[in-house]
Amino acid sequence: MDTRDVELFLAIARLKSISKTADSLFMSQSTVTTRLQRLERDLGYALFDRVPTGVELTVAGRQFLPLAERMQRLVTEMSKPESSPLPILRIMSGRAFVSTDVPSCLATFHQQSRIRLQVQMGLYDEMVEALTTGRVDFCFLGEPIYHPRVRLVEFVPDKIDLVVSKNHPFTHHFPGPQALVNEPFVAFSRETAPFRKRVMELLAKSHVYPKVSMELDSLDAIKAMVGLGVGYSLLPRRTLADAVHKGCLAIDVGLEDWVRPTLLAYPEEIAEHPITHQFLKVVRDHYASLT
Repeated sequence: MDTRDVELFLAIARLKSISKTADSLFMSQSTVTTRLQRLERDLGYALFDRVPTGVELTVAGRQFLPLAERMQRLVTEMSKPESSPLPILRIMSGRAFVSTDVPSCLATFHQQSRIRLQVQMGLYDEMVEALTTGRVDFCFLGEPIYHPRVRLVEFVPDKIDLVVSKNHPFTHHFPGPQALVNEPFVAFSRETAPFRKRVMELLAKSHVYPKVSMELDSLDAIKAMVGLGVGYSLLPRRTLADAVHKGCLAIDVGLEDWVRPTLLAYPEEIAEHPITHQFLKVVRDHYASLT
């Protein structure tokens, strides 16, 4: 039995898809299928059943799974006999959190723990999928996830501020959201993104239906465009520490409901793990310091 085929089996079991496994490992689907079939021949039984959404473990596959995980750990230990591998904490976050809260939390956690950190950015839908399939341990979110196997911890929300160029008349006097009716809007992220939807709903409450002049998925690019006078934007306050350096200013809209939630989500099955408690404490302390 080729131990690399066992590693491939574990990847398929985690992602529940031949195509996703092929993409994540930079292989062709035919190669993944061929190697899986080779492992099944070596074992003498089928490991997966095909289903409309991908693949699911057979009864025999579920029984083989813990053995395969143990085998992978042994292979790792044998390849590095001089030291035991560090545990890994896998974190996913949207762009707004990556540019603000995540670095501070990870730097503190790294100083306190002998743990390897894997961090990636993702869209809301990607984070939901990653959490519910066990591909990540924590997600920093600006909108809640409602799932029976996902726990949520809510922290202090972030204000949503109006961002305009430093020469804009609103920097001297901002009469309220209604004044934005005829102003060009530089929007953050795609139309279906939760933060974009939240902003549009808040504007609609003030009977403002903005003219989108530009749509960008980079916070730095948005601040640069606003600084150049392309239009106004609405962004979380904690992302605006460098606004002045980009040639723009942040203005408090003055309404209590103009906030973006701050949430940390993690799978139910890791709730009692010591690393989970340790990371939660670091994040709680970080947000407590902001208040």
